[in-house]
Amino acid sequence: MSKHTQIGRDDISPIQSSEKTMGIGNTIFLWIAATLVIPTVATGQLFVPDVSPYGAFGTVIIASLIGCIALAAIAIIGTKTGLPTFVASRATFGHNGSKIFAALNIVILCGWQMIQGYMGGLALNQVLIGVFSYDDIVLSIFVTQAIVLIITILGHTGIQKIEGITSSFMLVVAFVVIYTLLDKHGLTKLEQLPLSESPGLTYAIIFDIVLATAFSWMALPCDHNRYCKSVKTSASGITIGYLSGTMIAMGLGIAVGAYSIIEGFEPTYDPSQLLEGNFGIAAALVMFLSVATTNVLNLYSIVMSTMSIVPKTKFSLITIIFGLFCLSGSFLQETLMASFFDWILLVGALIIPVFAIMLSDYYLINKSNLNVDAVLDPLHPKYRFYKGVNLNAIFTYVISSTGSFYFTYYQPLDIGVTALTFICTAIIYLILSKLLPSNNQIISDR
Repeated sequence: MSKHTQIGRDDISPIQSSEKTMGIGNTIFLWIAATLVIPTVATGQLFVPDVSPYGAFGTVIIASLIGCIALAAIAIIGTKTGLPTFVASRATFGHNGSKIFAALNIVILCGWQMIQGYMGGLALNQVLIGVFSYDDIVLSIFVTQAIVLIITILGHTGIQKIEGITSSFMLVVAFVVIYTLLDKHGLTKLEQLPLSESPGLTYAIIFDIVLATAFSWMALPCDHNRYCKSVKTSASGITIGYLSGTMIAMGLGIAVGAYSIIEGFEPTYDPSQLLEGNFGIAAALVMFLSVATTNVLNLYSIVMSTMSIVPKTKFSLITIIFGLFCLSGSFLQETLMASFFDWILLVGALIIPVFAIMLSDYYLINKSNLNVDAVLDPLHPKYRFYKGVNLNAIFTYVISSTGSFYFTYYQPLDIGVTALTFICTAIIYLILSKLLPSNNQIISDR
């Protein structure tokens, strides 16, 4: 039996064809489980009453479809090579350069892990109050993150089985909650929402936020879709799964936000606040399960990124260390939520240039070719660049991330910066690679 199919024996070596166990159903449910999550619901709630609910939902669909193209493109790299994200990225950034972005990804995902751990704890606490009349947010946070740790330590073989079952159950309950919400309030009521007289968000900015949300997932597809049976399964599975999960999550956030305003309540993303009795408990349960399933995938990717930096570490040990670290961070509670929206923008500014460079390098410069043996061997000449760092890629990243950060925080653009950052980063990298061929390109041309 291969170690990749054994429980908790995962590592960063390539997944072989015989080890690829994820079919189209597994892949779809895995990505629905990943994206049907509280922060995505909360993001949808932010769009109203600045724009109409129907207009916001239409924008979500269009921006998510575009984001799925980039997600599928990254996922295909993982499926074809069998490598995790920041092992495959060595071909672009070099063996040492890739470690920089693996470390950045660890920091970003730990931040998400803590924020979502607290949100999951809030949801679980509502379930406990509703069922047992017991209120203990600290215990709820602990249980939420402990479940995530236990599932993740099983490795991807265990994750696939549990995520599929949980995702199916979560979808059923979510549709029951959505139906109950719409039956109680009615679709026509959404048209009665009074729009803001001085909106802070426009359709262009909402499009940018939704696109940035898609791009914020870019570090995960290789880690998980390398287990897909085929490229077609990988690309179609992540597209259907991500689009479905995002539409449900953001659509729910938009509807709940609109109904809460119409009914005169404090604006909220939480459907349990608008439903009574068992339906309110069911809504809170969906919120809790969504966090647990997403945090499992996040923690797994944190471990893969760590092992790409320090390959000889044990999967189980790294999982426990980061699981406990993120658990402790979740106890910061409202301190985390105070900077939630800024965190979304910061992630976009820092992570989008990484994958714009990686995609343009893989598809446009190297024509979808990647030497797996060279990626795994730091002494192989093909990806050594300059002392293990592709200076063209690093220079492009510094310029692009600085520009993205500036136009996000200091001189915000009316159209947002996500698409602009992605396109400009790719163009800069292609020009530099043409003018200053790297050691990798010279060797590959021989």
